[in-house]
Amino acid sequence: MKYENTSDSKMIAKMFYRLLPLQIILISIGSVNSIIDGLFATNMIGQLAIGATGMFWPISKLIDTIGAVMLGGSQILCGQMMGKNQVERSKSVFTLDILVIIGFGMLMTVLCLFLPDQISSVLGAHDELQKVLSDYICGYSFGMIPLMLGTQLAAFMQVERQEKRTYFGIGAMLVVNIITDYIFVAVLKWGTYGLGIATSISNWVFFVVLGSYYFTSKVIIKFDMRHIILHDIVDIVRIGAPGAVGQLCLAIRGQLMNRIILNYAGENGISAFSAINTFGGFYYATTAGVAAATRLLVSIYVGEEDKTGVVMIMKTALTKGVGIVAGAAGVFMLLALPLTYMFFRPDAGELFEITKWGFIIFPMSMPLSCIYAIYSNYYQCLERIHIVNILSVFDGVLALVGCSLLLAPIYGMMGVWYSQVLGGVITAAVILIYIIIYNKKFPTSFLQILTLPKDFGIPVSDRIDITVRSIDEVTALSTRIMEFCDKHGVDSRHSNYAGVSMEEMAVNIIKHGFNDGKKHSIDIRVAYKGDKLILRIKDDCRVFNPKEAQELFDPADITHNIGIRMVSRLAKSMVYQNTLGMNVLTITI
Repeated sequence: MKYENTSDSKMIAKMFYRLLPLQIILISIGSVNSIIDGLFATNMIGQLAIGATGMFWPISKLIDTIGAVMLGGSQILCGQMMGKNQVERSKSVFTLDILVIIGFGMLMTVLCLFLPDQISSVLGAHDELQKVLSDYICGYSFGMIPLMLGTQLAAFMQVERQEKRTYFGIGAMLVVNIITDYIFVAVLKWGTYGLGIATSISNWVFFVVLGSYYFTSKVIIKFDMRHIILHDIVDIVRIGAPGAVGQLCLAIRGQLMNRIILNYAGENGISAFSAINTFGGFYYATTAGVAAATRLLVSIYVGEEDKTGVVMIMKTALTKGVGIVAGAAGVFMLLALPLTYMFFRPDAGELFEITKWGFIIFPMSMPLSCIYAIYSNYYQCLERIHIVNILSVFDGVLALVGCSLLLAPIYGMMGVWYSQVLGGVITAAVILIYIIIYNKKFPTSFLQILTLPKDFGIPVSDRIDITVRSIDEVTALSTRIMEFCDKHGVDSRHSNYAGVSMEEMAVNIIKHGFNDGKKHSIDIRVAYKGDKLILRIKDDCRVFNPKEAQELFDPADITHNIGIRMVSRLAKSMVYQNTLGMNVLTITI
């Protein structure tokens, strides 16, 4: 019999859509705080204040650099470990991630607290602008450690299925930031120092809300100093290194763009650029949220060596994900005028006009940026460090800075806005060139666009993937599995128990998990790898209760679930984990 290998695209899309909103919000946290600070700065302190907060951007990117290395590397490595059912190993990765972040956060706090004037000078600020920026840096320094820790913890909270706690933490942080901004800026008149202090306090609130969960007994991936594998830090940095290159490029770009704009557009250009960057970070969060959701899913499916799943994830990201970003870009363009009014009034003259055009043109680059972000994270999961670094250099520095150097002397600040879109076109062209070089021809299929290695995953001939959505589809399940096993020379005893056990498990899941009124599905994979038979059953129902497992394998009636009982005795390993809300049971025979 010839089998049609399938995987449930709806299940993957469901996970993608569930991950996406929180990923966007998490990435936009800093931007939302910047918007709040920007409004208080421009309306209660002055135009120099918003310019100062904008010039702080390279420092923010430097902080993000270390965070990106550790988060990217640890998240991908944890995803791969979970895909391989090595849950304990993921605890070592998580612990090392947190320890490094604490160390770097302490270093940055000391530097910004004791050397704010020197840092302001390096950023290009002078005279009165330097004083305003130094005050902001000093106040901001107190919240660097919780900011970095909170970002790391938030990324792992989705693995823990703690979305509600994360949303609460975000809400509490925003409310506290608004209240403390009002107290320190409007009431106490602390200026930009007050802005920084307010942000620091809100960062601590966010960290405390999330961090308190890790002191409970519910944690899956725990902080555990006793079982650290030091070599994991090498893998974290190696896999996460492209994130460092990307963030460093953005930091360098911020420094160079500040100087280009000052030279060709003056202080009005800097203020307009700062206003756009305040929301620009939010625009970036939309594209990066799609990429982050993609990275999290791809890392797990790469660990499972599930080629079909990887293809479906990328199809979802490059169609639905980019479509969502394009829709968001259209909304932002329509809101250009009211967004401009949030910072400046028409009597600001040229400043008002160039800011308005920035809000109109900048969103046009979002879909292109999304394609870059998706591919960059995807290649990072495949550990293709060279192309990720090349894309980071083009997107981070060469494309935008190069175009700005050509167009800003001619068109002033408008040339900078045009360069945002042209830079995205150049980076997309680099991706296409890489795909052509990899395939040694122009791609003619989606698989060629993905440039997956030919030997990636378990060959179609050595696996069978079956999606079950109802009890009617279970009927022939055991027969299909047994025929597959027989085809690969598995002895009749193992073959029979594999087929019967998978059918029994599917029936149990449908009986106990499909009764909540929602649409569910079960993905079953049977693979023959080496001399091992691997059975994996995955569903999107409620979290599996270990006590129910004991009842399942130890009923009073010894004839109940006999297939599951026997396969559990024959198994070399049986590993259960809940991954991103999916129950995954993997049995190796």
